[in-house]
Amino acid sequence: MDRISELPKEILQQILYFLSQEDAVRTSVLSKSWHNIWCTRPNLDFSEATFNGSKQEFLSLVDKNLQRYCDERMCVKEFGLCISLDESDRESVLRLENWIRALTDMGTKKFCLSIRSESEHGSEFFHLPSVVFEVAESLQDLHVEKFTLDQKSFERTILSKHLKELHLENVYINNKDFQRIISCCPLVETASIKSCKGLQNIKFSFYKTPYTEDERCSIEINPPSYIQTIYITNGDLKFHKGADFRNLEYLYLRRVTTSWDHLSWCKFPSLKLLVIDNCDRLKESRIFIDAPRIICFDYRGDFIPSISFATTTPGRRYSNTRVTYMPSDDATTWFFKLNELLESLSRFITSLSIYQYSTNDGDVIQENINLLQGINGCNKPVAVESLWLDCHLFSFSSLLNGALSVCRPRIIDAFFFQGKMDHIERVWKILTERESGDEERLWLQDLEEVSIEVEDKNGEGWHPIT
Repeated sequence: MDRISELPKEILQQILYFLSQEDAVRTSVLSKSWHNIWCTRPNLDFSEATFNGSKQEFLSLVDKNLQRYCDERMCVKEFGLCISLDESDRESVLRLENWIRALTDMGTKKFCLSIRSESEHGSEFFHLPSVVFEVAESLQDLHVEKFTLDQKSFERTILSKHLKELHLENVYINNKDFQRIISCCPLVETASIKSCKGLQNIKFSFYKTPYTEDERCSIEINPPSYIQTIYITNGDLKFHKGADFRNLEYLYLRRVTTSWDHLSWCKFPSLKLLVIDNCDRLKESRIFIDAPRIICFDYRGDFIPSISFATTTPGRRYSNTRVTYMPSDDATTWFFKLNELLESLSRFITSLSIYQYSTNDGDVIQENINLLQGINGCNKPVAVESLWLDCHLFSFSSLLNGALSVCRPRIIDAFFFQGKMDHIERVWKILTERESGDEERLWLQDLEEVSIEVEDKNGEGWHPIT
């Protein structure tokens, strides 16, 4: 007898744990000691798609195996099931309900269910049995195809709080019921939505403590779909190259990682609003947005992205761009990239905000005439609606100098203006010293008009002080 066969039963079961159901059954011919070991392994996996037999034989096979584990009071740590259902086949639905309840009684820790309707047309989709969400507390992986998910699918409390993967294909589900599933299943790490009807808005915020890059929720949305709004926070969104999001109107991406290069090949013919908020991996890409009807673009980040837009239809468009200048940034490169971004947004009415978090005078932008000539020699300053500077007062002159070398704002505002007349007076002095001969303020030579207004605290509007 081989030495492996002499190992304790518990170790042999652990060996079988890593084999598929079919391979585990084949071990029964190895020797007498292996003959029935496969019948007691701690994990079971049944797939109707790969079963060579009738539907009734498949149901009986699952029944007999679960009954044996119950009779011998054995634990099924993991259970996988791939099955198709038909609303007219009430027997299959009842058996599924009984199996799920049996797994709950046996203390199953991990339950993976792939369930597909045999209906051929969307109008014939029937409701996913409520037992899936209401009883299967150990459910971790759920694949649903050709079903309706609504209040009948979870009339009571959703207990599937351990769900980690959710895949919906050709499913009818509305916004409210989708959000209910997501809110009741906080551990979801992967979500895939393909050709689902009724679902127009997706709001997915993934927060996990401790939070690491590897713990981002993976989300896949496959067109064609009826999705009009996508709102993703802290997720990994998968864009398929060449996808046509024909109905999408609002796209919010906050701290999202994605296949940014693939985004350039996607089409967004109905997109009106695009928000990109602190998406760090965008720094490595140069993207093109094919959204001819876009009305508003909102960007916030610690770096200047390389983004361009397709030719847009006539109409007013708005951009809110908020970028941070870091002490470690090279001034010439940083402002050159800013000029490129503003050029790509030249068809937008742009509000530009620049934040500089410095701690001492050494962090002030190093200005010189070469910086200004180097930038202005390539591109002309771009007209923008407003410029907001958030920096220390001692940095204001240098930061403004750099900003005005790449843009011409109609309105300039700053964080330290609010309620501090001495600061306002100092800024006024900076702006009006045209004849100082200071090369650092070369941009002042073509400054056409300067005026300062203050807002009355009593809400009576703005008043000029010059």
